[in-house]
Amino acid sequence: MTAMRRWTTFLAVSALIAGCGRNGAADVPMADTASAPRPHAGKQLIIGQDLSAVRGYMASDCCVQPDGLTAYLDFYDLLTPGDFGGLGIDADGEQLDFELSWGAGPNSAYLTATDFGVRDIAIGLSITENEHPGGLQRIADGEHDEEIRQLARFASMVEGRVYLRIGYEFDGAWNHGYWNPELYIAAYRRIVDVLRETGVDNVEYVLQASAAGVDEIIDGRHEDISVWYPGDEYVDWLGLSWFMHPDEQSIVPQADFTPLTPGQLSDEVVQLARGKGKPVMIAEASPQAMDLNENFTAHHSPLWDGEPASDQRPITDEEIWHYWFAPLFAYMEENRDVIDALAYINVDWDSQPMWGPPYASGFWGDTRLETNPEIARRFNEAVTDWKSRE
Repeated sequence: MTAMRRWTTFLAVSALIAGCGRNGAADVPMADTASAPRPHAGKQLIIGQDLSAVRGYMASDCCVQPDGLTAYLDFYDLLTPGDFGGLGIDADGEQLDFELSWGAGPNSAYLTATDFGVRDIAIGLSITENEHPGGLQRIADGEHDEEIRQLARFASMVEGRVYLRIGYEFDGAWNHGYWNPELYIAAYRRIVDVLRETGVDNVEYVLQASAAGVDEIIDGRHEDISVWYPGDEYVDWLGLSWFMHPDEQSIVPQADFTPLTPGQLSDEVVQLARGKGKPVMIAEASPQAMDLNENFTAHHSPLWDGEPASDQRPITDEEIWHYWFAPLFAYMEENRDVIDALAYINVDWDSQPMWGPPYASGFWGDTRLETNPEIARRFNEAVTDWKSRE
């Protein structure tokens, strides 16, 4: 999952399965027509998902230079004093003197975009109703247009591209409000329309599915992701999350229902993208329930495999690579005609209150590449090879 405030509701779900005052509107010039997004250039590596993760990756000099970095925003709080939704600027566009934390590492989209010499930024924009009941309807009705204009203000400060993952993991049962595809689409379109009206021309719009078997287990059925599709003119990329081996299945018996594997669910996203002529971003990727630093794996959650962090088993670098990393890069190669971006989550999950003991949100581990020289070496080789063969 991801570093955003929708975590607070996801905690209760994942225990089973594994943010108002206003300081004024952003003064953004309006344009009569929107400029087309700039074409993306080649294969893209993106690193996240919080400032500590990015700082560790960049300072270690362990790995290839990323093309983009990841940050997360709480849409409804983009103009809320003392919070500003993780944007890192206030309602007047001034840089804040603090980094916001939701218990999963420090966040500032502004610092992410300006502190590391990396031009592009991928934004996970939460519009869930977990803490904002009725929020999607208010967005669709134009009641949050000032927040959208504030987002445009931020985009105008970014030197490169902004990959905007609006309502990411739209099919995830943990994201309240997204259950209504029509309302989700209306809110999604409103955000795109208002951003385009401001004239910002460096934003590319990503429709990201969770591609998660645990979602199918919660729902007790398979969902058609195409019902959330807002239209070709509103989507620049299709996205998916990748946390498990593509053939992995729950070892917890399911009554009269067998969820699709992560690979099959990813195939659905890739096939939809191929049919629509859109590139694919693996927008969240991390070897779930693995510790690259201490070299062990363990159970993730009760609904999937067992008590979180239980049944810890030693695992070699070779086994880590061949179980999780090799299948990821093989999948990217098999679908290189459409998969154009990989966003890796480089995080010590276990050290963060949101994800660490007592594992209310399941066990995630430590996926920092800089802690494991052999995995980092192989990662560098795989990314370099993937990017070099255009």
